[in-house]
Amino acid sequence: MTAPMKSFRQRTAWIAWIAYPTLAVALCLGLWEALVRINDVPLYILPKPSDFLARLIADRTTVLAQAWATSVSIALGFGMAVLVAVPLALAIISVGTLERGLFPVIVFLNIMPKTVIGPILIVWFGVSPAVAVFIVFLMCFFPILVDSMSGFRATDPRLRYITRSMGASAFQTFRYVRLPAAMGYIFAGMKIGIVKAVEGVIIAEFIGSSAGLGFMIMRASSFMDMELMFSGLIATALVALVFNGAMLVAEKFLMPWNRPRHA
Repeated sequence: MTAPMKSFRQRTAWIAWIAYPTLAVALCLGLWEALVRINDVPLYILPKPSDFLARLIADRTTVLAQAWATSVSIALGFGMAVLVAVPLALAIISVGTLERGLFPVIVFLNIMPKTVIGPILIVWFGVSPAVAVFIVFLMCFFPILVDSMSGFRATDPRLRYITRSMGASAFQTFRYVRLPAAMGYIFAGMKIGIVKAVEGVIIAEFIGSSAGLGFMIMRASSFMDMELMFSGLIATALVALVFNGAMLVAEKFLMPWNRPRHA
């Protein structure tokens, strides 16, 4: 295949990747708008998409400020989860005592409802962004840990023996064999974790926060401001899409061998 034809196919694929979801969302919103208008549903029960989208644009400064606060909490909590979970997964797989003694404790802590932990954190840290960051960390930590453990365990031991026989150090074996082989599993856990992160940060901002989209939605609900509530929901979905898109870009950048090859 010639280079211009390959470039054209890649551009077409990107356009389709963006256009199809956009069209699906537009159709759903159009159907929503039509049904609300036909049935004359009151605004205080269910606003029309045209209402809350207009409100989203009108209050964009406020919404952007709250979305930024939410995004910072997600980034910090998720980053902490990755930095702790991936090395801990390698340690648990490498040391059998840790897997038998530590992993059941981690499972027990993960079972505890995060809505119960939230009020305890408020007592410890007060109403602050630290509560949201810590809950995001707890929500992301377990799926990243479990998938990372699966990835490190999935490496064929014979590959390690081969690299050692060729004179590779333990670090070189990890860098060039174990880590690349586990990357697909790690990113699978991170994709689940980033979804959990958005869920966790909204829970934390509902429980006790002075900033963020969850705080904005709760404050709007106390005034029965349905337009602002739905604007907050849309903004939350957009934040989730941005972080998911960032995960896809990071995966393509860090795993170039996993990119699709066109004939």
